[in-house]
Amino acid sequence: MAVPDAEDSAYGVSFFQRLEADAPKRSVTQGPDTDEVLQSLKRNVTNLLNARMGESLSAPELGLVDFNDASLSSHDLALQIRRAIRRCIETYEPRIKSMEIHVLPDNGSPLNLRFQVTASINAGALHRNVQMELLLDSNRKYRVV
Repeated sequence: MAVPDAEDSAYGVSFFQRLEADAPKRSVTQGPDTDEVLQSLKRNVTNLLNARMGESLSAPELGLVDFNDASLSSHDLALQIRRAIRRCIETYEPRIKSMEIHVLPDNGSPLNLRFQVTASINAGALHRNVQMELLLDSNRKYRVV
């Protein structure tokens, strides 16, 4: 599992986000801004889950397998995806700890799958519990809603 260095822990947002041209100036001594850390987490989780295993030459295990060809029942498929989401987040998002993932029924949109992630965030000075709802839409794209 990847471990963030002291600088990443202090800033609470990713290195690449700090490099963006319009990124606000950050100070290691002030600690991370809660909203920025949460937005950074949501963006990173979305990017992780929309990556497909084997697409990255430097990290071939990054992302999820393509479940489009799955021949499982919808319940079994949801459980498989839940396990894959857990593995991916545990491996590639070190700011999230003690995670629970639940499959949420979506009777109004049967082609969508919803998951609720409850986790502890450990990003330097920011320690708190959060809930994120993930939506796998009919286009097979994950979104944090």
